[in-house]
Amino acid sequence: MASVFNTAVLLYPGADVLDFSGPVEIFSTTPPPDTPKSFSVTTFAAENPLKAANGELVYVPAKSLDDVAASLVDYDILVVPGAWPEKIAEYVGGETGKKVVALVKKFSELPPRKEVGKRVILSVCSGALILGYSGILAGRTVTTHHMCYELLGEIIDKEAGGDGKANVVKKRWVDAGKTESGVQIVNAGGVSSGIDASLFVVESLVGKEKADWAAEIAEFGRRGQDEAWGVKST
Repeated sequence: MASVFNTAVLLYPGADVLDFSGPVEIFSTTPPPDTPKSFSVTTFAAENPLKAANGELVYVPAKSLDDVAASLVDYDILVVPGAWPEKIAEYVGGETGKKVVALVKKFSELPPRKEVGKRVILSVCSGALILGYSGILAGRTVTTHHMCYELLGEIIDKEAGGDGKANVVKKRWVDAGKTESGVQIVNAGGVSSGIDASLFVVESLVGKEKADWAAEIAEFGRRGQDEAWGVKST
């Protein structure tokens, strides 16, 4: 029986809806007939229920932050959505946000499970700021929402105690490389870029055929890494 990649999707008050629902859609896509599923998805948060975005939608996460933190080694993919930068700054300054930042840091230090052989952190949109606060983006080529490029660089420098030597680029998504423990870091650009980045992760882990299937079911036209917002195709 094929191994399943266990995917933990963070939710928090004010998180952008498409930032997390886009990846959930892709990772939870029903596979082709007679094909075992490759991913399981678990949403989690410290708050339950919680209001996402500007409060228009209320969500009931499957697990608590503490539950996922206690069994973090069992998860292979961690999805970190974004929100308005001011909301994120307020969030990470509080007790719950500090726990989330610590969880991201801890996840980046866990070697992949033997059953699957890979572990991935996927930030979507300004979720990269949370990764920046965790100190795991120094020295990497990274991306985020186009309105947060400068801010992300500032956060990385601050957490590094000086020049964080990060290269913030205008991309649809970025493979930011692996941590010393072998955890792959992937950053998506703004909002809908998270769907493209999720498909990139699916392709990287289980192959192009399954990624194309998920895109077909979602009726989503995949865009290339260089097709960032504001970049005109030639």
